[in-house]
This record gives sequence, structure tokens and C-alpha cells, in this order.
Amino acid sequence: MTVTKTQLAQAYAEALNKGLADEWEYEFSRKDANKFLDLLWPVVAELALKDTKQTAPGSVPLGNLGRLKMNYKAPTKARKGTNPFTGEPTTFKAKPATVQPRLTASKTLKEDAMKYVKKNIKKAA
Repeated sequence: MTVTKTQLAQAYAEALNKGLADEWEYEFSRKDANKFLDLLWPVVAELALKDTKQTAPGSVPLGNLGRLKMNYKAPTKARKGTNPFTGEPTTFKAKPATVQPRLTASKTLKEDAMKYVKKNIKKAA
């Protein structure tokens, strides 16, 4: 099942109400949770990209979810080669340097996934 942003916001509002509603004396709505999520993503992206360099890409911890890392991919030069299907000589275009986000799952998330698999997915006979 793919979760929509609305479903994520609803689940997050329920979690906020369970954990903070009594302490803050406020009932969180789906709209409040959606605003929070909209404000969170740019901050995480900015932190991950803040010190992105060739030798030390940025990294942001996301609690029990894992760690968001930015991987630097060096530029490539144009080069000559051979098309493996036709055998014709060809030129491969140069590619610019890029920064690609990678999410590394935390130990907690991996353990939760294994518990789910053991509990809900039957072994093939």
C-alpha cells in the first residue's frame, strides 16, 4: 500500500495528539500536521545540502527512520566507445556533477521490518 500525503498527515496528527495534546493543551488537526510536514522537508533538505562537498557530503539524522545522506557524483567527460548491440562507434555525452540523496535505514527501522516479516509474511513452502 502506498501512503498518500493526506494519510501521512492524518497519522502524524494522531501521533501528535497522543504524545503532546495533553501537555500542550491543544488538539492537532490533519491541517496542522500537514503544515508541520511542509515546513519540515525544506529544513531537512537545506541541512543535508548545507556543506555538500566532493569529499564530505552532507548528512542529516532522522531519528528512528535513519539518516539522509547526500552523495556526490563526479562529472564525466565525453568519450568514444562502441555500441554493444550494433558494433558501431559512438560518442557518449559528458555528464555534469550531481548530488543524489540517499536514505540509510536505522537499526531500529531494520529490526521493526524484520519483526513485521516474521509476524505477517509466511515462509514459502
